[in-house]
Amino acid sequence: MASSAALTTTHLPRLREELEQWRMKQPLTAPFSSSLHDISCRTDVINPVEGQEKDVIVAFRTRPPLEHEAEEKFNTTVPSSVPFTHAIEAASKVDFCPGITLTSNEPGIFVAHVPGMKWSGPTLTHKKFESDIAFGPDVINDEVYQRTVVANHMIPLALSGGIACILAYGQTGSGKTYTMEALEYRVARDLFVAAETVGTQLLQSERKAADPAEISSSEYNAGVDVFEFSVTFLELLGKRAVDLLEPADGLSADNQGNLIRKEIAVHEDKNGDVRPRLISRKADSAEHLRDLIASALSYRRVSATARNATSSRSHALLNIRIKNKLIPFAEDGQLILVDLAGSERYEDSKGHDKQRMLESRENNNSLMHLKECVRAKAKMAQEDGFVHIPWRSNKLTMLLKPVFDVESRQASKTIIIAHVSPHLQDSTHSVSTLSYASPFKTSPPKPRGPAPFNAADPRTWNHEQTLNWLTKEYTTRALARRSHEGKVREEEAAAAEQAVPQVDPDEPLVLAVDVSKLCPEGMTARHFGAMNTVQFVQRCLECGNVGGDITPEVVKIDSAEVMGSLSFLILRAKTKARTRIMKSRKHVALDIYGKHSERCFSICVGR
Repeated sequence: MASSAALTTTHLPRLREELEQWRMKQPLTAPFSSSLHDISCRTDVINPVEGQEKDVIVAFRTRPPLEHEAEEKFNTTVPSSVPFTHAIEAASKVDFCPGITLTSNEPGIFVAHVPGMKWSGPTLTHKKFESDIAFGPDVINDEVYQRTVVANHMIPLALSGGIACILAYGQTGSGKTYTMEALEYRVARDLFVAAETVGTQLLQSERKAADPAEISSSEYNAGVDVFEFSVTFLELLGKRAVDLLEPADGLSADNQGNLIRKEIAVHEDKNGDVRPRLISRKADSAEHLRDLIASALSYRRVSATARNATSSRSHALLNIRIKNKLIPFAEDGQLILVDLAGSERYEDSKGHDKQRMLESRENNNSLMHLKECVRAKAKMAQEDGFVHIPWRSNKLTMLLKPVFDVESRQASKTIIIAHVSPHLQDSTHSVSTLSYASPFKTSPPKPRGPAPFNAADPRTWNHEQTLNWLTKEYTTRALARRSHEGKVREEEAAAAEQAVPQVDPDEPLVLAVDVSKLCPEGMTARHFGAMNTVQFVQRCLECGNVGGDITPEVVKIDSAEVMGSLSFLILRAKTKARTRIMKSRKHVALDIYGKHSERCFSICVGR
């Protein structure tokens, strides 16, 4: 049976002895698999990484103990059953005793030491939890940023039209806000540098397609102007959402000094988007973005709890939307950074008033819904079939629809950083936190053999079939362009009362893109389907047949249309597969449980 924090403190000397004996038997901590120098060289990557990557990355982190923290936080009231000599020793001074041991940095392994009680006295149970990467108390914020955000190409993913999401989860007082604020400021610092690099590459691809002789590095000092950045900052307290960028002038405050803001509606519109009516601020520099973040964070709701004097009582969602002005028809990329409210057990919240109790219950409820969505997203990479993600079940998961929408064609990646307290007295809660996050860790999808050919499903096409489809698509657009040019010449000739110029029927048809270069040997539609529109258009510009009537703008328009057609085919194939799987599950339930199950099943899946 797990013991309370007070009882753990009472038996601390004996538990410390057991912990030291266990540690002496353990091997050295496994290091990180790559150096920070190697990781820092990856900031300019914008092309998709070869092979399939994980959609969900799990990280563990524990902070160092603060000075006198153990003495101030943990109750040393000694039960009457404890011998007098032990009581005097426990009550005299509460020294720090670690409740978490890092045994491997990458892959990450935390061992939680859980104190308990048996008839023979106090015991210590060691529970192991695995993640993709783990950070001990000596790791600074900059290294956490490098090994999570930079190593997983989160900024380049957002700049290329994808969805990059970072979640900070854990017990109140475990260091979530400390980590997330550091990540937000570093993202603001590096975003514009990366935007200049990516924008320069896009401009060079376009200029090179137009005239390779004009390429000059001195021309490309305005790569950052390719992108437009807009920022929103939403706070979700229970079921109530407010805008942290709303001007504070004229707002009244509650009895705890928190501003009372207008509630923002969170719902799905007729187009299927969840876009609350928030104030969107343009950011034109790293300094401006940092100022916006700092201003919003200063208004975030906090209150004292048993574990933290300034506990964040709400979820804070920073959304940086990135629009590519060079390719305006491409999807907007998004960087979503979420500092989740601290989770609390009953032992931590039983002293709250009615309002605080309600907040804790709503926070824990939204975190449970988030867990189901993240687990389902992690499971999607492991299964061929359809996996239902219940993102409509809670306002928090609705706001994260771009991350969980199975019908979205934007690439997405999620990093969840689970934070745990370093104290032995908090180890029971640490186990809950690690048990919450550890199942999100999945193995990369195993390579599968070729699927049976289906002309309507690009995921089943081989290289030759992909090449033929691309050739057909670009030929269709080239013929349409030639037909349009012929009509224009006829109209011009008619206006000038001249004879219509004859077109040579044997004139070769020039496609906007050299398809053989675009789709080299070994590449299939599945590879193109993993690209964003920006990535595909940039690749097409590098393979464009620019000259005469074919300009870089023609290459961009044709390529965006081809990518849209491919994405539509893939989405339609996924939808048909999903419908088929759901019907088969429905029939199985009907055969086993009878007709009543059909109605129950329809309710469960929201049909």
